Amino acid sequence: MRTDFILLGIRIDIASQSRRRWLVALLYSAFALLIVAWCAFDVQSTWNFILFAVFILLARFLGGRSYDDGLLPAFEGGDERERYRRYRAGYIAYEWLDLAFFPALIAAAVKMNPHLLPANAAAHMFVDRLPYGLMIAVGILYYTLPQCILLWTEPDIEAEG
Repeated sequence: MRTDFILLGIRIDIASQSRRRWLVALLYSAFALLIVAWCAFDVQSTWNFILFAVFILLARFLGGRSYDDGLLPAFEGGDERERYRRYRAGYIAYEWLDLAFFPALIAAAVKMNPHLLPANAAAHMFVDRLPYGLMIAVGILYYTLPQCILLWTEPDIEAEG
């Protein structure tokens, strides 16, 4: 197994568990900052669509594909323990993911009741976009959570050779 990868020309060593945990924390922090920035700033609808597409494509790229589709040869085969860890990570990731939609539903309910909205225009715009931002967050979790669980829980990787 490779213990490093190259991102934008920078070699990142992920052999230790602590480095992988920092990587996962930085990844989700960056996604959270992007979503908050999208919700907070007024941009044109074309840019909204482009940002939404970038969020989903980036999450899809970082999250990879499912283990069953046969498109990733690196995930084919493996012993029973590896397959069990992958399936267990998928189960843990998706077991309660449907509950992540409740904050989006609550935000949509607040948005639909004008007397609950703040008088400030900036806060009003933030609340107006909040349901969509939360839906994007759930989409990002859907694509990336199993792989991030694996990165978070795997013990230190010994370098080959």
